[in-house]
Amino acid sequence: MATGSELIRVEHIKKEYVGGTVKALNDCSLSVARGEVVAIIGPSGSGKSTLLRTIAGLEPIQGGTIALNGEIIETGKPGTESAGRSKRGSELRTRVGMVFQSYDLFPNKTVLGNITLAPTLVQKRDKAEVEKEAIALLERVGLADRKDAWPHELSGGQRQRVAICRALILHPEVLLFDEVTAALDPEMVREVLDVMLELADSGQTMLIVTHEMQFARAIADQVIMLEDGGIVEQSDDAEAFFTNPKTERAKRFLHTFEFDRHRRPAETPTEPTGTSAE
Repeated sequence: MATGSELIRVEHIKKEYVGGTVKALNDCSLSVARGEVVAIIGPSGSGKSTLLRTIAGLEPIQGGTIALNGEIIETGKPGTESAGRSKRGSELRTRVGMVFQSYDLFPNKTVLGNITLAPTLVQKRDKAEVEKEAIALLERVGLADRKDAWPHELSGGQRQRVAICRALILHPEVLLFDEVTAALDPEMVREVLDVMLELADSGQTMLIVTHEMQFARAIADQVIMLEDGGIVEQSDDAEAFFTNPKTERAKRFLHTFEFDRHRRPAETPTEPTGTSAE
């Protein structure tokens, strides 16, 4: 997918939790072009989800800056470790969409109600126009016939596709996906990944935290590997990263997804020894 001008710039961000003994993010910098898909990988606890949450404004940073389309939207402030979400206005928050592993659908609202709530309540858009767009999005992800269903009536894969529609209807400049297939049965994973592949082909800017290495290899324009809150390796060539990573740490990490059973060669049966009957 052809990419355009720089959309996101993260420079030297630091994220600490209360006490300052654990640095969740330590001097991380990255750049994302408009229309680019970035796969963020690494072992559990490496800071992947925290990175997305800071870009989304769900957690404050204690150092560095985050810029969106050339405008600095977050500046690190020491002493904010115990603060809640960062102080962004509603208009700014809707420019960065996020889809979570846990769906986070409202159980007391239908599929259509979940998707239309934020654009009518936060963006003050016309309800009829929003519902028309919501139905079009549901058609796009193969769920138009489920618009009046309740979340508990949907499969995990269907709920995750509704969550994607709910993020898309706000017209975000960038979409963040945090392990969105981790809680799904294997058969449901594909239906969600196919939606994300279609979004990538349409030019949607995305940052994706995932443990699905084959998917990351297929969809990513850029790959970032994190460990202990820092960037271990960064590549603008996903195929090269997955076939021949530059760092030993990345090689060891990718090797954990390779399986090779060393079978013993079958033994040739031997004829039983003994005397033949006369």
